[in-house]
Amino acid sequence: MDFLQSIISFIMAIIAFFASLLGIDINIGETEKIDMSKFELVWADEFEGDSLDLTKWNPQGNSEVRRGGYWNKNMQEVKDGNLVIFSEYFENGYEEGDPAGWYTTAVTTQNKFDQTFGYFETRCILPAGVGQWSAFWMNSSVYPPDGADGSYGGELDIFEGPYYNYDDPDRVFGAIHWGGYGEGHQSISVTYKIDPVDPYHSYNTYGFEWNENEYIYYVNGEVTARVEKDRVVHSLVPHYIILSTEFSGSEGDAYTTHGIGDMDDNGKDYRGEFIVDYVRVYQYKPTAETA
Repeated sequence: MDFLQSIISFIMAIIAFFASLLGIDINIGETEKIDMSKFELVWADEFEGDSLDLTKWNPQGNSEVRRGGYWNKNMQEVKDGNLVIFSEYFENGYEEGDPAGWYTTAVTTQNKFDQTFGYFETRCILPAGVGQWSAFWMNSSVYPPDGADGSYGGELDIFEGPYYNYDDPDRVFGAIHWGGYGEGHQSISVTYKIDPVDPYHSYNTYGFEWNENEYIYYVNGEVTARVEKDRVVHSLVPHYIILSTEFSGSEGDAYTTHGIGDMDDNGKDYRGEFIVDYVRVYQYKPTAETA
């Protein structure tokens, strides 16, 4: 038995080594759970009303192009204690004069709430559809078009879920972006969570802890990756929250990446739903450790 365990440990070490070369951190062995005692809740939306709270959120889009589809701010609703960002195909566009295509949206807290450091969490179900790309992420209002250091922030992707039509769909990934979106742009993929509880039909929680030393990723309260500040240009300014759905593709032309699946597999009567139970934001208590 000891020999078998040694072989397994050796194989896991090899996997972890090659994953680290790709900028991927995979959690192996004993799981580490989040310690919520060091945080205090400072902002939340439980989506208990019958419409989006516009004092907290900004729905996005007037049928503007977004990747392989279009964002229209009306492609969201609050019902049964959830925010639902939905996706549909409109043969004649969402409104008169709009192009035919796939429509969905995003909501953001820009200019209504932002924060530096803390713990950010959502509980949600991802849309079960080919080419759907849902995400929980943050950005800085002062993030520049090119260049800059951590005093300008960056894009912090807590999770992205584009894998529904892949051979191994039950996973998500996160990423850290810095240096603007031009020639100075840099990024690192920081986490893959293999086999969460069926993300397309069951709720899972996705969390992100951010402090002056590192970023920590969580799925269902367990650590999936750590990114120390010396691996990236660390964000040091307030970031606002974004919940979004997109379709793979470009310039409003929806197509799947890597040749996996086909958008027509959805059918023109497909309705995708990104179902969000809550978003909660915590700040460190004054005496809490942040490392």
